[in-house]
Amino acid sequence: MLHSLKVKFIAALILLVSGLIGLSTWWMLTLHRGHMLRATQDKVRAIADSIDRGIYVAMREGRSHDVQRILEETGRDPDIERVIVFDSRGRILKASVAELVGRTLDRDRLSRYLDQPESTVVSLRENGRLIQSVVKKIRNVPECFPCHGSQATVNGILHVDMSFRQTEEQIAEMERSALWTVLLTTAVMATGGAILMVRLVERPVAGLVRAMARVEGGDLETRANLRTRDELGRLADSFNTMVEKLKAARAEIEGYHQQRLARAERLATLGEMAASLAHEVKNPLAGIAGAVQVMADELPEADPRKEIMHEILTQVHRLDRTVQDLLAFARPGKPDVEPCDIHQVLDRVLILLAENPEAKQVRVVRAYQPGLPRVHGDGKQLRQVFLNLILNAVQAMPGGGQVTLQTGVHDGSGEDREDPSPHGPMVEVTVTDTGPGIPPNILKDLFTPFVTTKRRGTGLGLSVSRRIVEDHEGWITAESPPGQGATFRVFLPLEPSSHRTGERVS
Repeated sequence: MLHSLKVKFIAALILLVSGLIGLSTWWMLTLHRGHMLRATQDKVRAIADSIDRGIYVAMREGRSHDVQRILEETGRDPDIERVIVFDSRGRILKASVAELVGRTLDRDRLSRYLDQPESTVVSLRENGRLIQSVVKKIRNVPECFPCHGSQATVNGILHVDMSFRQTEEQIAEMERSALWTVLLTTAVMATGGAILMVRLVERPVAGLVRAMARVEGGDLETRANLRTRDELGRLADSFNTMVEKLKAARAEIEGYHQQRLARAERLATLGEMAASLAHEVKNPLAGIAGAVQVMADELPEADPRKEIMHEILTQVHRLDRTVQDLLAFARPGKPDVEPCDIHQVLDRVLILLAENPEAKQVRVVRAYQPGLPRVHGDGKQLRQVFLNLILNAVQAMPGGGQVTLQTGVHDGSGEDREDPSPHGPMVEVTVTDTGPGIPPNILKDLFTPFVTTKRRGTGLGLSVSRRIVEDHEGWITAESPPGQGATFRVFLPLEPSSHRTGERVS
């Protein structure tokens, strides 16, 4: 639940909205606080100026007793803490609180007041309260000479302390209102975001997930029904298109599978018939070959019938090889696997091939990778595979050419076979010729039994070779670019110890 998209979205929305509103509220409160502080400073300065003018008028008109009254009336303001007038020695001359008259200020405070310029407003805290203080010097002007004489420059110092109690209460009220505004706005935004998230995202996504689950279970008739034109609607359309393609692909695979099963049944029946036929033909062929050989041995060398006998023996041997291919195709033997050096297998095939008259016009190039790992296989059966491939290459170049044998290590991926799953590292053997190549219509069915490009071939050599390679848990492929010869690739599994430890043999 905590990892759902809805929870993450709402949490992100709350953090974003709270952060933005909190930042803007803090900024507004800071501005209002500054404005209120400046307003309070202006107020206390105006009060000090008003008291100064009142004292000046009262003293000029000879009403000095009114100064005390002015200070007491001013002190009745709830925001005014105290108002005092003291001389340069710190003795309080007049005060809004009568009990303060006659007292003397301490020297530190007096020196601080005397050092101030003509009029100064300062902020300070006393007993945990913020106080705005105005210190204003009362100058000795000519109108004051009759009473104060002309020697002194300052007749006294006016000091007004104004409390910030109401201002602080207003600021606190603003902060509480701002906090509730943030909380309510965040709650409304979170609720609205959750509702929108459920209606616009969660329900459509849940529908898509249910449809995907049904498709995963094999129901390819399922479709996502989202009637929106946004990204989720396009996603649903893409999902439906994908399911349609999956349905078509599955129908195609099932059809192909049925064809393969039918073909396998036909091949099994054909194999049984071929095996029976081969057994029926093999023994009479052996008898015919023996009788013809005896008759040929009894004829004089100059007898023209002797050449006919040799031709009969040649044809009988060809039929015998065909019978052997039929038996190998119909009832292949299980490979006797053991660690095998593929380079030795290829070299032995080339030794056998050296006696073939057709191979004398073909140049063989060995492009062996040094230190190639051993393969896990039957050397005898693998020699049959490579003998078939190299013989086919030689016979495809009656006028001469080149056959290249190349070896290496393959990563085991199988994009070029029916089962594309990876099989781990494999040894790859490539047989390439410079012949005319294989026609495209033949290439796709090249490994099908009885398909051949040779006039006198049986079409079983490549089928037998493919079966042997597959019995070794490998695969074989063929490619033939137009006019560039043919290339056969054989992939064989490594010896288990070589696969684990990376053993190399020379």
